[in-house]
Amino acid sequence: MNRVQKRPPDPIPGLWPEDGFTMIELLLVIGVISILLGTIFGAFDNMSRFYTAENAKADTQMSTRFGMETMIEDIQLAGLNPLGAAGAGFLVATATSVRVTSDLNFDGDFSGPSETITYALNGNRLEQTNHQGTETLVDNVSGLSFTYFDRNGALIPEPVNIPDIRSVGISLTQTQNSGRGKEISRTYRTRIRCRNL
Repeated sequence: MNRVQKRPPDPIPGLWPEDGFTMIELLLVIGVISILLGTIFGAFDNMSRFYTAENAKADTQMSTRFGMETMIEDIQLAGLNPLGAAGAGFLVATATSVRVTSDLNFDGDFSGPSETITYALNGNRLEQTNHQGTETLVDNVSGLSFTYFDRNGALIPEPVNIPDIRSVGISLTQTQNSGRGKEISRTYRTRIRCRNL
């Protein structure tokens, strides 16, 4: 008996291409995927840079402001002396350091906690020295200057005649790395009237 060979059915056109994908189609898909991944990576990289820079700005601003506010409080109290003891006020007044005394506990001397305080620039650190020792108040300081004024508001030239001081100008600049070789700087300037002088 003769067997008739059956032919397989014709494939449905377009359902299963007989030849697969062409090289051009593969290259086009790879190119589109590469462009999409590059765009996503670029957006992520930009967001990361922005986030790093904003964090550096906020940190710089916060630590500079903290340092300024701490100095302002202590310098405003310079000379507080309800019992009239000798030695209240400024002990040191230079362009990069200041030492003040005040009788905070009203006992007639300046040996109590935080009654003698020094602020000085040491390298790139603003340091505070009091009864507990020396500590860094602000890091990465790129500029600190004190200026002194008399009762008429006139600038007192160096060397400063300490009894003439009635107000103090402070300029504090902090610079921090914000990533990728860039830096952020913040400068605060103020003038403080010494209430007790």
